[in-house]
Amino acid sequence: MDPSIAADSSSSSISPPTQSLNLPLPVPRRSRGGSNATLVGSPSTPRSISQLLKEEPSAGPPAKVQDCWDELGSEADEYANIWQIYNEEAGKKDATTTEGSNRGIDGLLVFTGLFSAVLTTFIIQSYQQMIPNPSDATNALLIELIALQRDAANLTALPNPNTTVSKAMDPSPSETQIHGVNGLWFAALACSLSAALISMLAKQWIQYTPHISGSPRYRARQRQRRYMQLKKWHVFAVINALPLLLHAALLLFFAGLLVLLWSGDIAITAATFVIVAVAYIFYVGSMWMSFVDPDCPYQHPITEHLRSWVARHTRCGAPSSEIELESNIGDKLIPLHRIPMHTSQPNQEDYLDAYALVWLLQECNHEDIVTSTLQAIGGLPINFTAFHVLRDAGVIPLVLQQFNSCFHRDSSSFDHRWHITKAGDAEKYCRAWVRLTHNTVERWPRKLLAPLNALKDMPGNLHVSSVAACASALDSLDLRGPQLALVTQLRQTAECESNATELTQLWLLETFLEASMSWELEAVIVDDITRRAIPVLLRLLQQAADMQRAEVQSTIALVMYSLTGGSVDYMRLVLSEPDTRRETFHKSIIWGLGIIVKNPHRYGVVDDDLFRFAAMEFATIAAPAVNQINGLPAAFKNIARQGLSKLYLEGNIGAGLISDSVLADILQILHPILNIPPIQYPSFVKTLLRTLAGSSDVNVALYAIRLLESLLGDCHPTVVLAFIEENGVAALLRVACTGDTDNRRLQIDCIRMLCIFVQSSNDCSLQIEFPSFSEALKKQFDDLFQSNFFPTIISVISARRWWLPEIAEIWVPSILYLCEARPHESVWPGVEAVLRKFAELNVGEDGSHRLVDNLDRMAAILRPGV
Repeated sequence: MDPSIAADSSSSSISPPTQSLNLPLPVPRRSRGGSNATLVGSPSTPRSISQLLKEEPSAGPPAKVQDCWDELGSEADEYANIWQIYNEEAGKKDATTTEGSNRGIDGLLVFTGLFSAVLTTFIIQSYQQMIPNPSDATNALLIELIALQRDAANLTALPNPNTTVSKAMDPSPSETQIHGVNGLWFAALACSLSAALISMLAKQWIQYTPHISGSPRYRARQRQRRYMQLKKWHVFAVINALPLLLHAALLLFFAGLLVLLWSGDIAITAATFVIVAVAYIFYVGSMWMSFVDPDCPYQHPITEHLRSWVARHTRCGAPSSEIELESNIGDKLIPLHRIPMHTSQPNQEDYLDAYALVWLLQECNHEDIVTSTLQAIGGLPINFTAFHVLRDAGVIPLVLQQFNSCFHRDSSSFDHRWHITKAGDAEKYCRAWVRLTHNTVERWPRKLLAPLNALKDMPGNLHVSSVAACASALDSLDLRGPQLALVTQLRQTAECESNATELTQLWLLETFLEASMSWELEAVIVDDITRRAIPVLLRLLQQAADMQRAEVQSTIALVMYSLTGGSVDYMRLVLSEPDTRRETFHKSIIWGLGIIVKNPHRYGVVDDDLFRFAAMEFATIAAPAVNQINGLPAAFKNIARQGLSKLYLEGNIGAGLISDSVLADILQILHPILNIPPIQYPSFVKTLLRTLAGSSDVNVALYAIRLLESLLGDCHPTVVLAFIEENGVAALLRVACTGDTDNRRLQIDCIRMLCIFVQSSNDCSLQIEFPSFSEALKKQFDDLFQSNFFPTIISVISARRWWLPEIAEIWVPSILYLCEARPHESVWPGVEAVLRKFAELNVGEDGSHRLVDNLDRMAAILRPGV
């Protein structure tokens, strides 16, 4: 069957079977025992994996296997060599199946035509005896007429002795026998013609070969889908059962013949019966022998299907023999369950890939094809959902056997040292073992630990030693050494950036992530591994960002999330799909870097440059993410806010260190002030004022002023002192004058902030008794009166660009305090006149009474005798 026959079933659903795939698959080929070829369309028994372990592979692989090799990690990609091998081998098998089935069906049709012709001749003769004969009716009437004449002549009718004897000795069949014979022969004819009808339909089934275009994996999946549908609907079993219809038709013909001869000559009848009985005894006996012994030359097409059906039902619950290799290699270790890194949602395409690989192992005995198939398993992604299909087929022992063949043990040396003969192949088998044993309790055999360690310590090939370290770490989740070996390999990839491929880093990171989720270590050991690993991960993250390796970045983020106490359920959800992992990168990196920057020494980050990179990366990612990502969980927001607060207060991020847009996002996140203790408020005020001095961005200024307003509004003396020490009035005046002059909001926010400062300084003046405070406050007021503060207020109020409640509650009380402090300044008449006019225009509105009262107090201060 051509590999393109799958197009008509592309929409069919695939129900993943639960039984092992070591079952006969309906692909006809010659028996391996060297005997006769199987009959029409009869599937030979494919090898199970346990048989493959003992079988000598044949030579002469296809040219594609010899001349074409995939890149590391891409052994199962869309255009991987394994799918071309599958399509080539499947095309050969399908062509053989189609040709054999067609020849068999053609033979059936020829036999059906001849048999039906002969049977029709007999039926024509026998059927005539069932139809009433007109001469018989005439004779009966004549006999009755003679009887009436004799009665009329008073003659006694005496029986004719010759007639009585002739009737007793009549060899012709009775009417019952005639009906029975015709019934048997008509049934035989119906079976024969039905076999012909189904045979013609079967030729259409197996000849339906539309053209399929696409990638090699797509074509392989379509062929495997079609193949599984043929197997599911027992198409070849139906084809192989067609001869049974002809056998039954022949049996019915013989039965009718015996019934026809039963009333005739006994010798002829007996001879015919003996011949028929011997033929069918041989028929049943040969079927039984072929059922019991698969190598028996007396094969019947249906016995292969019967044998498969019996084997499938008798194997259920029986102990598997697939672990023979493991029991020979070493004793079982204490099982360690590896926590799944992804959900187990079935994927139909994954099942097709898995069954296609198993089909190759069972149907192709070329050594290089088996090797390529096993190595392709290592190229499957970690979220592949059909690994259990390969495990149930017994692939793990075969992988270990092939791994063992990549080494040579020197028995002449004292320590029986293992020498590596095929390092590249051994690395691929390690990857295949890691993938197959995911989410299982499988352990690496003890007798293969020595070659695995030799591979792990092999110099000169960082990728090979790294993959071997991955297998060793996942096999020893309760040991500190193999886990630290992963950290060492990661450090080497960070130090040898030019030699480390992205695949190497991904394997180390994913393995480290899986191991960290499944560790069975003491807390002290886990803390030590984490302290060693975090600096390495930060270096790798810096390199991945420079080289734009998005997959490496997202995996590093998940590893740091795991090491810093992240939720295992969240990691499983993220790891279920690679796209999801990239989409949730911001959440993972916010959590990991946020925890690290809060307590860098706990995580071994003592290098200033490394901490600076972590701080910059955290600020660059966390600030926009918190403001832009909808539905970000509260836990991630809290981590981001706490980390950004600490970095901002310590001066690790600020104006000139990061972009203004990021700085504006950070200041927006810090409001309202929740994660900063009051003792740090003075330093926070100074940092905000430095930000105003160092940035000319309007949004930065607006968010910084809003935070200053929250801090000064509490009237805490230390906060006011910090504002004065940092010369806050000059900073705000500079922002109002040198900022975007078209931004009226910025100017008004500066006015409000200055008014709040004046009120706070008034409230705190009684609490602060230091003379230096009065001098510093006097200087701040000097800056106010020497600036355009009052002209700006006058222009805003006269133009009625602000609402009455704020002017009455914040602006005018502050102006009144300044008037009390310096009544002799020349600005007051103009200020009072503008405020009086503004009050007259807003008579009766909310806050107008307080405004008028404050203006009356101002007038009394300015004109005490009036």
